[in-house]
Amino acid sequence: MAARHRSGRHRTKPDAAASRVGARIKGLRLEAGYSFDAFVEETGLGRGYISELERGLVVPSLTALECIAAALEVTAADLVLGSSAREQLFERTRLLTAREVEGLLGMAADLSPAKHDGR
Repeated sequence: MAARHRSGRHRTKPDAAASRVGARIKGLRLEAGYSFDAFVEETGLGRGYISELERGLVVPSLTALECIAAALEVTAADLVLGSSAREQLFERTRLLTAREVEGLLGMAADLSPAKHDGR
């Protein structure tokens, strides 16, 4: 287990899952065109917190993820994606229009096991 400060949320060494989330947030921040300082301002979170977050030294709360997601105009789920096939499918839909997503939902309904076994 990684060494922690008293609060239990901060680490002296990056946590694997926190590092993945932090790298994802940083990538989305850069994709959105935010400088570090502008992102800090937009989220309303502290400069040190965002720095530690992007380096995997802090595990974000759900409240922090919601603030970050709102600033990036994504969902909290977008921030914590892993590499499973379902998560990659979710990632690929991120930039689709609402109409395109609705079309995919219709196609997914046609693939549903319930439809194929008479339920």
